[in-house]
Amino acid sequence: MSTDSRGGVAPRLLRLARDWRLQAVLAAIALGLAVAVGVAIGRRPPARTAGVGVPGLMPEAFPINDSWRAAAAADDVGYLSCFAREAREQLKAKRARQGRDAFRKELRAVADAALGFEWGPPQPAPEGGLRFPVTVFHRDDVELFDYVVAKVDGGWRIRAVESRGRQAASPPYSERLGPPTGSGGQK
Repeated sequence: MSTDSRGGVAPRLLRLARDWRLQAVLAAIALGLAVAVGVAIGRRPPARTAGVGVPGLMPEAFPINDSWRAAAAADDVGYLSCFAREAREQLKAKRARQGRDAFRKELRAVADAALGFEWGPPQPAPEGGLRFPVTVFHRDDVELFDYVVAKVDGGWRIRAVESRGRQAASPPYSERLGPPTGSGGQK
């Protein structure tokens, strides 16, 4: 660049930087880059196609887990919401006969008596829905159930719980667990 009579290159660049048209162009470029970076960072991965399951996620079993959590918390309303209409009405009638407090105590007692539970792979139920074999672990035995779940009003609900009886655990779970270790306690 050539120098002019007023002092050189610096004053000329300073005049150019003060030009509002240049400032507007630079602001538009900066805004465009910010939007492009924001879109690139916020872009979500493509949605999965229907039928592709997420490993370990089985929404059909959610009402089984939720019912046990509600029972442990003595949350009768949450417990009842896990069931489909007919089963829920039967449980509501039982709650009305026993009284709400007694029903909640019973829920809590059932949950407290269990060391844990697990459900196996579902099988199609003859009446529709899915049948989950559920094993409830107690100190000296296991209790076996079939939970039948069905899709109701866009969500999965328990339609029936069928007992398959108890089996002795050999050796009993109370012997397998042993005394508590560390800072944690035993139930």
